[in-house]
Amino acid sequence: MTALGNVSLMTLFPITLLLLTMEIVLVSYKSTSPKWTTGLAYGNLIINVAWTVLIIILLLNPSLVLPHLADVIADVFQRSPDDIIPQVHLIVIVVGLASIVTTIIDAFIGFTKLRSENREVNKVMRE
Repeated sequence: MTALGNVSLMTLFPITLLLLTMEIVLVSYKSTSPKWTTGLAYGNLIINVAWTVLIIILLLNPSLVLPHLADVIADVFQRSPDDIIPQVHLIVIVVGLASIVTTIIDAFIGFTKLRSENREVNKVMRE
């Protein structure tokens, strides 16, 4: 945890913007590409791994999000932030784990599409 002790949300903001930009470029390339290529599948995997690392950093360092989110949710439900911190911590963990699961599924689907399209090409080449 000491390695992540000096991490702040402002430190992660440029990384998040870079990942968003890379994601937009990849989606643009996916939409213009007629089929999945190996480079596209590996690019998708790299971006998904980067998102997963960023989410894990946020999960391992709940002090980045927890106090601010606890204040907002406490205001909404008209409770003290100390009473609502366990629920907020649970919300952060569930959202983080759901994000990790969806990025893993997205990477898996990318390689599945690549494999199925390569099989179709091989079938056509055999005929």
